[in-house]
Amino acid sequence: MRWWGPRISDTHRGMPMIDFKINNGVGIATIDQPKSKANILNAEFFESLNLLLDSVEKYEDLKGLVFISAKPSIFLAGADLVSMRAKLNDQNWLGEVVSLGQKTFNRIEQLKIPTVAAIHGACLGGGLELALACSHRIASSDKCTKIGLPEVMLGILPAWGGTTRLPKLIGLTKALPAILSGKAYAPQQARKMGIVSEVCYKENLKKSAIDLCSKKRTWNNPCRSLQWLIAPIVFYFARKTIMRQTRGNYPAPLKIIEVVKKGIFIDKNKSLDLERKAFLNLSQTKACKNLIRIFFLQEKAKKGPSPAINTKPIESIAVIGAGTMGAGIAHWISSRGKNVLLKDISEEAVASGLKKIGKLFISAVLGYKMDRSTVRACLGKLATAKNNVPLDNRDLAIEAVVENFDLKTKVLAQTEESLPESSILATNTSALSITELGKKLKRPDKFIGIHFFNPVHKMKLVEIVVGKETSQETVSRTINFVQSIGKLPVVVKDSPGFLVNRILLPYLVEAIRLFLHGHSVRAIDNAMLKFGMPMGPLRLLDEIGLDVASHVALDLKKRLKDFKVPSGLDEILSTKALGKKTNGGFYLYDKGKSTGINPVFKKLQNKNPIPCDLAKQMVATMTEESRKCILEEIAETTDDIDFAMIMGTGWAPFRGGPITHARQWK
Repeated sequence: MRWWGPRISDTHRGMPMIDFKINNGVGIATIDQPKSKANILNAEFFESLNLLLDSVEKYEDLKGLVFISAKPSIFLAGADLVSMRAKLNDQNWLGEVVSLGQKTFNRIEQLKIPTVAAIHGACLGGGLELALACSHRIASSDKCTKIGLPEVMLGILPAWGGTTRLPKLIGLTKALPAILSGKAYAPQQARKMGIVSEVCYKENLKKSAIDLCSKKRTWNNPCRSLQWLIAPIVFYFARKTIMRQTRGNYPAPLKIIEVVKKGIFIDKNKSLDLERKAFLNLSQTKACKNLIRIFFLQEKAKKGPSPAINTKPIESIAVIGAGTMGAGIAHWISSRGKNVLLKDISEEAVASGLKKIGKLFISAVLGYKMDRSTVRACLGKLATAKNNVPLDNRDLAIEAVVENFDLKTKVLAQTEESLPESSILATNTSALSITELGKKLKRPDKFIGIHFFNPVHKMKLVEIVVGKETSQETVSRTINFVQSIGKLPVVVKDSPGFLVNRILLPYLVEAIRLFLHGHSVRAIDNAMLKFGMPMGPLRLLDEIGLDVASHVALDLKKRLKDFKVPSGLDEILSTKALGKKTNGGFYLYDKGKSTGINPVFKKLQNKNPIPCDLAKQMVATMTEESRKCILEEIAETTDDIDFAMIMGTGWAPFRGGPITHARQWK
């Protein structure tokens, strides 16, 4: 068999990946990949693990075996995706990799002694598959501990036994949603689901794991009893839900349902073979290749590189304006452990902002994303004030008042006066020119755009908008700040609409034009849902607000000579049906939920629409605008354009972004 990458004996001689010691008769296998922040499942790991198992199988008096990690925040982070991406077209290599993992984990499962995975930190993908092969699993209560099978997000499925073993452990009704969603669970959630049997403090993890070695393996195996009765219902509704959510555009979820459906009642080895064949099939799809590419673009955005001209970290921030965006930004920054001051002109505005922040933290607790003690710590990082409070201890101030040029200019000038000369001043504008806003500032080199998307706590992308006077030092420090709060930065040139809105608005305007030409609301939206967008363009316009979208569109019309606005837009706005906020736009709404199509715009439509491929026509506007952005160097690379549209708008990830789509899907 060809090894998955270089052999351990060639690369890390004298630096074992798994250190093995015996503690009171229990073997402790400490995983610590040399010269790496993470433990990943690669050639070195499997060679070390198989050598370890060779030794363990020879010990006659061993009472148990505990797997634990030496890394501060990672147990096992999953497979070696760098190698996998490089060899994605080599089916023989991929097949060997899958077989190697399955055989190795089978060896763990077949040991005659208790085995325990002592999980602290990320235990994802292949990491959880190793843990599932153990007789017991225990997790630390630390917030860095996350447990799940995220393979579906890469267009593949767990093929080292996860698809086979998880349903056997926790039952079909819990396992299938876990595999299909790719969700990473917090420790207490994992315990409630039955993935781990205990949760303890990190300091007690090793001792608790050793104690578990005295217990026998127990399988919650409902597959042999009631599962026979409920399985058809579970699979029916799972498939129905997936088809509703994805329109069948993603092969992996459907293949997962197929493999689990066939595998739950057959011999384990036959089920593992189904996993292997399904993995190889999925690995050759365009969806898989595009999703893996997007994963690597995310990793690049998280880690830089960024020009480290000035590496002074930004730790203390002021947010000016306590509206929806200001409150959302302040909430997110405080939730990342940084000191933040939320400032507005009145106590009422500040109180309203705090109320919004409180609701976001409550939602995080109810969703198991935070515990109460963490929320208290985050709130301790948050301060509020009315205007005229000095900002002499703030490294960064972000202006987030309403989208009005004169007001922003005034607020920015006042804020600059309060900041130290070394601090950065930023605006959260979604459309106004950074260069123009900075003209009246004393230090335009320290001024930059930091465009968060709404809602801040859900949208990962942040556009970093560089004005003509913005210094490279300011850009560098801003990139590092955005990365430090867990957001994904994309650097864009100061230009009309920046990047995302520049490409998105022509698409939305084209949808309005097609509607006015007589095509129905449902036909337009369904065409793009089928294409793979998370929401139809007319429904999205209702969410944004037709008045807001019109304002941005008219601004683009002034600043871009080729940008055109449909002549019927004024008539649409005159109806005062502006979207969800007025309980009616293209759709009608009751308490925020759509109740049907709004007939108010019907009289504005042509009665005889010209037949056309609606999706193709709307997508073409984004492709063309993306091409212009390349020519105008709005973004640094074509990857940045694809990445920004996927992260900023939900642009069908399986299609790879507008640039990749234009290349692949001709």
